[in-house]
Amino acid sequence: MIKLVTRKEIVSSKRIIGSELAKLQKAFFDNDMLDCYKADNEEQLYLDQFDCIHNEVLGYPVFDKVLSLNHYEIETFIPILAKKLRDLLENIHVQHLLLITHLKLDLLKNRQTRKGRLGKSYKKFEKIINNKSYNEAIVFDLDSLPDMIEIVFWITRCDPSAAEYLLFFDTDEKVQFFVCKYGNVHLTEFRQENLSVEKLTALGWHILSGQEVDNFSKSSKTT
Repeated sequence: MIKLVTRKEIVSSKRIIGSELAKLQKAFFDNDMLDCYKADNEEQLYLDQFDCIHNEVLGYPVFDKVLSLNHYEIETFIPILAKKLRDLLENIHVQHLLLITHLKLDLLKNRQTRKGRLGKSYKKFEKIINNKSYNEAIVFDLDSLPDMIEIVFWITRCDPSAAEYLLFFDTDEKVQFFVCKYGNVHLTEFRQENLSVEKLTALGWHILSGQEVDNFSKSSKTT
């Protein structure tokens, strides 16, 4: 199941998601960049990206971890990552996820890219969205997780012009994560910690600390 929904619909009913997006947008807002847009009479184009900046920022405990599978072959990585993520999410009884960007940006900005893994990912994304551009949100069930992870990983890894954060939230607002270009999962739990280090280790994850490195072989780093 994949459903297209508006960002406004999400943040009006999901206060933690709205709060998290507000935090990020406040951090990313740049007055110097706004002045550059103003100089070109495009001020509103810049402001439109910050659609959640005035949302209420709530106070609640957060629990952050960076997770790795210590898997070194990029050719086999995506299905393993998707399976491990599903195991993790089912452990905390997640059934539906939401994909949304930190700023209101076009998810299909580079959809005309047709080369390699990145091109394949954009082609698959375009088929899901069935439009030439899309800057809203997507809700999906865990059966669609492998396709969504494949799309997001290759866009994040291979397209430097894409949104810096392609965020996954569960629709019950227990957890948020994103997959970085190295394939690590940056996990945040809200309100209470359900995924302890011991539980994550039992599920096959490794907890990272310090600087991240690209574990994939040099021959696998191209698109």
